[in-house]
Amino acid sequence: MSIMKGMSKNKLPPKSSERYDRLKQELASLATQIGFALPGSVQSRFFECTRRNNCRCHHDPANRHGPYHYWTRKVQGKTVSISLTDEQLALVREWIESGRRLERVVKQMQHESLGAFALISGRTGEKTAARRAR
Repeated sequence: MSIMKGMSKNKLPPKSSERYDRLKQELASLATQIGFALPGSVQSRFFECTRRNNCRCHHDPANRHGPYHYWTRKVQGKTVSISLTDEQLALVREWIESGRRLERVVKQMQHESLGAFALISGRTGEKTAARRAR
């Protein structure tokens, strides 16, 4: 880890490391640059209609109806999809990318924090604890 190599268990770490400080600056910069941030993903689909006779979509898969755009996310553990217009699609894609950028930085900050905890506690993670229990 990039945090305080060789620190004894009895000492407390400094409040942050150089890498963690850079991540905090990146997060602050992102927060001022981005607008909305959404979770989830976007997909576009083409469908066959229910009319059996004389519709182009039944004769050639390249002629299916669409594209129909959907924003999909989890709400209380359940998958929720909402249809989008073409105008909404561009905005929602941008907002999802903003959300992913924020999540990446926060995840890196959490990783650094776990490393700092491992140094002060002498624990290197759950996998090591599981090995000791065997």
